[in-house]
Amino acid sequence: MYGQPMYGQPMMAPQPMYAPPAPAQQGPMIINLQGNNNGGDGSPCPACGKETGQIPRKTIGCVTILWCLCLFFFTGVAWCYPFCVDSCKDTELICVKCHTVKAKIPANCC
Repeated sequence: MYGQPMYGQPMMAPQPMYAPPAPAQQGPMIINLQGNNNGGDGSPCPACGKETGQIPRKTIGCVTILWCLCLFFFTGVAWCYPFCVDSCKDTELICVKCHTVKAKIPANCC
């Protein structure tokens, strides 16, 4: 008697089960670095004080010389290889307008 409808009451059809709605797709995330929204195309130069572009220049530094010495002692032959590889050299960022060094990035040891 508990599971059946009583006389005079309409019998209810079972409700269909629906899956929850899919989450909304999000667009690509835009990350603004340095906040340069004032029309400049680079970082400020310490010499001329203007926001200018930069030119990377590779120079020989301590890491290059240390690799040359290690290769000379251990191989004796390939000691000049670090002079030909850009990853062994330091990077200087040169100002486009006044041609001074804006920043120096040392080479990675490994």
